[in-house]
Amino acid sequence: MNLKNTRSWAPHGHALLSYWDGNTEACIRIQMDDGSVTQMPIGIYFRTEQDFPEIEKIALELCKGSILDIGAGAGSHCLALQAKGHEVLGLDIAPEAVEIMKKQGVNKAFCGDFLAFDPGYTFDTLLLLMNGIGIAGNLEGLSNYLTQAHLLTHTKSQLILDSSDLRYGEIELDPNANYFGEINYQLSFDGKEGAPYQWLYIDQEKLIEVALQNGWSCEIIYEQEDGSYLARLLKSEKSNKP
Repeated sequence: MNLKNTRSWAPHGHALLSYWDGNTEACIRIQMDDGSVTQMPIGIYFRTEQDFPEIEKIALELCKGSILDIGAGAGSHCLALQAKGHEVLGLDIAPEAVEIMKKQGVNKAFCGDFLAFDPGYTFDTLLLLMNGIGIAGNLEGLSNYLTQAHLLTHTKSQLILDSSDLRYGEIELDPNANYFGEINYQLSFDGKEGAPYQWLYIDQEKLIEVALQNGWSCEIIYEQEDGSYLARLLKSEKSNKP
């Protein structure tokens, strides 16, 4: 397991557990490079399907067969998929998240890093919601994630993800950055800080480009005015990946 990722996400796991233990006002503190801070309510990870935004509802309808929910958090999407009769495995790097998933009734939950995950079989659908692909960190990391995704899927599998084009938002972009969607964050909760990490927001055109370079075709399924969108990736016929 990537120890740096584990240290980065430790506050997130603690915040999830705090909420589960009754602290329904729990918020995680997210600090950016410029010193600005956002407080995110942890309750968002405990929503039921009726509270999901439209983009997530569409994503769940697209899911088929056996599903790997990457960065599953408290298991909200896993539970919704199970209710529809799907076989789903929730994967998260935070042990607290996996503990909560199991307590909430997720049938299969595993603690680990996606890049090192090897269950010994393939999935029909890989799911990365709430900008879950952001964990790739940067464009190089995205290529690594798409390579790993090849190993966990078969020729007719799909990868479903959502992301955002930051040029539509209010974040001040760094003109000297390698790519404007690579953002540095640091989480903290209850006075405990995680290790700084990089998060990726990727625009549609760049996602299509990187996907093709790594053996995937990309279809944009749904778009919103704020720059966020839903995409489905399928293995390219002329893939040079395993």
